[in-house]
Amino acid sequence: MNEKFKSVEEQEIEREDTSSGMVITQPFSPNDINLSNPPMNLGDLIDRIQYGWIDFHAEYQRKEDLWSPGKQSRLIESALLGLRLPAFYFEEVTRKQWKIIDGLQRCCAIRNFCVRESLTLCELEFLNFNGKKFSELPFDLQRDIRMLPITVNLLNSGVPDKVKYVLFKRLNTGGMELKPQEIRNAVFQGKAIELVKELASNAAFLEATGHKIPDKRMQDQDFVTRFMAFYLLGYENYEPDLDNFMNTCLERINHGQISQEDIDRMKENFTRGMELAHELFGDDAFRKRESGRDATRPINKAYFEVIAVTLAKLGERDRSRLLACKDTFKANLMEEMRTNRSYNNSFSSGTGKPENVRKRFARFAEILQQSIDNPK
Repeated sequence: MNEKFKSVEEQEIEREDTSSGMVITQPFSPNDINLSNPPMNLGDLIDRIQYGWIDFHAEYQRKEDLWSPGKQSRLIESALLGLRLPAFYFEEVTRKQWKIIDGLQRCCAIRNFCVRESLTLCELEFLNFNGKKFSELPFDLQRDIRMLPITVNLLNSGVPDKVKYVLFKRLNTGGMELKPQEIRNAVFQGKAIELVKELASNAAFLEATGHKIPDKRMQDQDFVTRFMAFYLLGYENYEPDLDNFMNTCLERINHGQISQEDIDRMKENFTRGMELAHELFGDDAFRKRESGRDATRPINKAYFEVIAVTLAKLGERDRSRLLACKDTFKANLMEEMRTNRSYNNSFSSGTGKPENVRKRFARFAEILQQSIDNPK
């Protein structure tokens, strides 16, 4: 793709292949998927929207009202024609409050026409009701809309977080595909997500990454979540896939399985690691480089996680020694990246494979130690 047509995200973050090359076992029992199908018609959904019992403001910040007035109108036209609408998926937060999993834009169209009456019908294909609001339709047509049966799949409360994550990922078919971190932000609400947000706004992190990681689609939080997972769980304990590894970390934090002492130490070391990365690499931190003459490349996620975690866990004595030989260290890293293709590829291809995870973490640590022990 021509560089000038790439998005900011594509220009600043290097693409990666996160495949693990393994068949992943089912992450939960089918019995964990507790879905019910309450009998409902469109009027029941309209009432829930009117009462404020449908959550349109999910934490993962999907945009409302992405559909044009014409597309919204044609959904209403389908209801007027008696055509069944696609199934809705909701998560039960409380007995009254439901969160939208799939069907946000359809719910927006129904709200805009039947509740707010901010939608005036237009661009209809079959019916002659262009220019009409809901209250301006004949009463029998208003009744027909309300009486239309709909299919509602309700994810009952108490379903494990990992199951919610998979369902959000598989079922969300709206106009804008959700990024994995946006789904995590919806599913793992609580202490874990608050911690992710805190680290993503860390001044040392922003400086070390040159403010180049976009926050619009939560890319910054995705980087931070990777760091947290490998720091707290350890790369030695990594099991594919990468998504599940990151989710496990967030789940353990929310369930109190990681001590506050460990979390506080991680936060402090994250700042120290980011500061050290900036001192060592300047604006070149987290970017693969084979030569000092190379053009600046985008930030590499796998390189970020290795550098961030390794530097965060470095003792004070080794920090000072590393800074003293930083030119040797950077030269050794470039030589390894240039001459060891297997190591180089572990940062870009099959990054979710356990052997690649172990390779990039272990070899980076070896290069760091060799640089300290043999400064030039």
